[in-house]
Amino acid sequence: MEQEKSSIAQLINVLLDPIPQYVTGCLPALLIIGESPMNSFTKKLAWMLICLGCPFVGLIFNLNIGSEPESRCIYWLQADFFTDVSGNSLNYRPFGVRSLTLSKNQKHKRTLMTYVDRCTAKASVLERLSSLLPAYYIIVGILAGISMVTESVVCDEWPFIPLLLSWTIPAILRRGIVGNLIVKDPNVEFKLQKVVMDQPNDDDRYHKRCTVALTALASIIYPWITVVLAYYSPPIGFFCRSKFITVICSIWTFNNLLGFLCHCYEGKNLFDLGKGMLRVLFFISGFIVAILLFVLSLLAKNNEWWVGLFGDSCGAPISEQIRDDHRFGSKVITPQDKQTRLITAPEDMTYT
Repeated sequence: MEQEKSSIAQLINVLLDPIPQYVTGCLPALLIIGESPMNSFTKKLAWMLICLGCPFVGLIFNLNIGSEPESRCIYWLQADFFTDVSGNSLNYRPFGVRSLTLSKNQKHKRTLMTYVDRCTAKASVLERLSSLLPAYYIIVGILAGISMVTESVVCDEWPFIPLLLSWTIPAILRRGIVGNLIVKDPNVEFKLQKVVMDQPNDDDRYHKRCTVALTALASIIYPWITVVLAYYSPPIGFFCRSKFITVICSIWTFNNLLGFLCHCYEGKNLFDLGKGMLRVLFFISGFIVAILLFVLSLLAKNNEWWVGLFGDSCGAPISEQIRDDHRFGSKVITPQDKQTRLITAPEDMTYT
């Protein structure tokens, strides 16, 4: 009877705290980076997974389109809605490296804003403040990760999920500060209305192309900082930790490169990336990354599971663990620690 009560109590404790709090705090970041004006819930979910599978797709919208509601609104339109000042239809979407500017004709601008107002709205105070919550957890996670490597603090858990999702910070800050939301699908609201585009000056074109290239470069390189921090976080030599994160970063790097190349040669429809094949690839990748992040959150909460799932090869070298114990002070070694090999000590040490 006592054993049964103990098992029930353990189950309740697991249900009360299944994953670390900072993981649930970071979840809104994925919703913000993957927001879209599509009417269907399944399409919204699919777009969020696409952005998770290829961060460049979400970053290009939040970093290179601008803060004006009209720019963010027409970004979702297909190429058929765009014409030049002569009335000729464009065979591409005029954004990023092919960026054009909106016509400065006041009549065209007034007509455009009529449709833009139908599709856009301002985020409420509650929405803006709540969007800053994941920013808090991510920033604290970044500081914790750096502090662990520099030996200035000891963390019971490894805050690598906030580090992995730190690339969402630009979208979070834009939501909290600017607050322009696209609430209706422009492809439906605009109907037959055309958007007149004009050629930008050389400086604007050069600036836009540079920012797109920098966004692509950052999305490819930046995630690997987490791998470096994971490798040098105590106990140094816990290779499964950095290898696991390497899988996620490899998926992002490969997809971000493909996303950038597709953006440079983008066709008529934003949602037919690479004639539809890349969209499927990014969606599947996003689903895989979501599963990997969930598993990582469980492993971060229960460090001993690494050895249980992946074998003794995940145990840190004895010399490294002893050195880490000296760095952060004495640590009581339990038989469970010795069994899991997450903390290993010489045989002449006393176990409690």
